[in-house]
Amino acid sequence: MEELISTGVARYEYRHFIIFGSASQFAAMATECAGDQGAWWEFHDAYLLKAQARTFTRAGAIELARDEGLNVAQFTQCVDNEEHHDRILQMQQQAIADGVSGTPTFRINGQPGARSLSGIIEQVHAAAEAAQNEEGS
Repeated sequence: MEELISTGVARYEYRHFIIFGSASQFAAMATECAGDQGAWWEFHDAYLLKAQARTFTRAGAIELARDEGLNVAQFTQCVDNEEHHDRILQMQQQAIADGVSGTPTFRINGQPGARSLSGIIEQVHAAAEAAQNEEGS
């Protein structure tokens, strides 16, 4: 995948998709608030991959923000004011409109992609080949 992305054949996009109700929505909000301080991926990885359930609470998110070296007052204000609510809701609505039903979801030229990495790579190569053939016509 890194090769496909680095050559411009593919791109990686992350969008929030609320699967577990308010816990997922809160996780998305906290991640976006961390992103305001330039720590989106660091917080995302710690929050969603390492910390799991303990941080799906306000107190846990604040603790993690402190652990990640964020400005806790700024983070807390952002979370409490739900500053990214509309953006997260827009992502959710767009995902539903695009036919997303779970994560991860892969799309190739706007169409649903395979679920396996090998299938995705195969589809991306086929799409790139088709694009080259169109350019050569």
